[in-house]
Amino acid sequence: MEALWDEIEGTAPASSGEGQFVPIDDHGLFLALGAEAARIGAPHADQKTVLLVDALTAEAIPQLAGVAQKAGLVACAGSLPETWGDVTQVHPINRPEDAASDRFVVMLSPSVSFAQIGVVTSNTAGALFRGGWTCSRKRVETVLRELARALELGGSELPKAAASPSPSDISLMLATHLMAAMATQFAARQQDIAMDRHDLFSVLEILKAISSKRRAHDVLFVFVEQIARIIDTDRCSIVQVWGGEKKGRVQASHEDETISDLVIDLHKYPELLHAMDTRQKVVVNDVSRHHLTRQYAKQLAAAGIRVLMVIPIVLFDPNVGSLFLRVTRRRRAFTLREIGFCEIVAEAAGNALERAQLFERIQRANERLERLAVTDALTGLYNRRHFHARLQEEYQRSKRYNLPLACLLFDLDDFKTVNDTYGHLQGDSVLREIAVQTNGVIRKTDICARYGGEEFVVIMPQTSIEGARSQAQRILEVLRSHDYPGMPPDTHITVSIGVAVLDLDTMDTCDALVARADVALYEAKRNGKDCVVVADALGDKT
Repeated sequence: MEALWDEIEGTAPASSGEGQFVPIDDHGLFLALGAEAARIGAPHADQKTVLLVDALTAEAIPQLAGVAQKAGLVACAGSLPETWGDVTQVHPINRPEDAASDRFVVMLSPSVSFAQIGVVTSNTAGALFRGGWTCSRKRVETVLRELARALELGGSELPKAAASPSPSDISLMLATHLMAAMATQFAARQQDIAMDRHDLFSVLEILKAISSKRRAHDVLFVFVEQIARIIDTDRCSIVQVWGGEKKGRVQASHEDETISDLVIDLHKYPELLHAMDTRQKVVVNDVSRHHLTRQYAKQLAAAGIRVLMVIPIVLFDPNVGSLFLRVTRRRRAFTLREIGFCEIVAEAAGNALERAQLFERIQRANERLERLAVTDALTGLYNRRHFHARLQEEYQRSKRYNLPLACLLFDLDDFKTVNDTYGHLQGDSVLREIAVQTNGVIRKTDICARYGGEEFVVIMPQTSIEGARSQAQRILEVLRSHDYPGMPPDTHITVSIGVAVLDLDTMDTCDALVARADVALYEAKRNGKDCVVVADALGDKT
């Protein structure tokens, strides 16, 4: 056998006049050629035919049974296939352990000569195959003798007539058929390679499209949009299911980018329930026949759905529940390539979605931390630290562009009485109401903060002294007339307000503006409270 392997691999020349082996490096092609040779050779098999084959190859090529039933001698290395039960003239062969990976088929009769041998090996990359075939009668005779000797099959067992060619030798015709079969296989392989390359580029294109997205919904929409484009579907969507719920939610559909959180009744989608229970994909190539969808066939047909597929993307994640890709068509069933493509992309989308959700959680956490850093916990207004930062910004802007800037500082009148009479919880409620009402009066460009205790401050960019006085008066009246929850109906909450406007000639810092408003506030307290006092540019009160 070693000499034959050397010849196939090109390390040794073929014997003169015996013909060359045609090398093959694919086990599938090896089996396809063996099946074609058996199909052509079976009608010509007779008692002068010799068939040698290993058990694994015999099992994989059922056409060889037709040759074995007519051959005068059949030798099978290993256990006979069950389909060969009526073949009685089989010569038993004890296959050596070191030959377990050998594959061979030899047919020799007066009218047919064919031999192919191969070996399956493995490495870290997976299973490998090398072998070759020939229809040269002299070469087949040599292979037959080599195999007979290697398998300890006595030469006397071989029919003598097998070596005598008849005028009706079809070996040349067989070789032509095998070459054509090889060409067909190579063409199919090239097509598979081209399709695999196309699928690879498509996967990379989808990954590139979704990798740039940071929002989970954007990832899902790009995912279904790209799948619908590549595999030609009529509807492609992502469905979210929380454990134990009877409802599902369509989170993305290629038909409409705005679709999100659309509620559906899962009882009408048994394929989704089955995919959730089994954790496996579901492929229905005819909704009217499949047991899962048969009872809903009319509704599905009315919706233009004949075939559908469900592929799990994420299962039982505590943050997102379970997500499923659901693809439907009006025509033709899904191919194995399309199903495999969707599974690969679904796994990639799951990873991208996980990153997007992590990004969103981090972003929400950062936003929450930022809010906590600048927000007063009780009132929800800006805190004093953030107020000073914004005041400094507005002061610098006013100074650079010579723009007016006003500040209101107000304090609740007799707030200690509220706390002592109604309790501190009620006092906190009043403070929150003050914040809500004040925010409802001021402009969006104004900045309101809790200055401390029951004191509040408002920065009003590009506001003159007249505008500041008018705004302060509105705040005063709104807070005075508001009905505060938990307080008696005849109780009025009043405030005293101090107003100051930036004077760049006398105020060299932003703190000077607040100090001027503070002086005006205390003047309002001395004037009897529940009033507005405006400090003019000269420091006088009006």
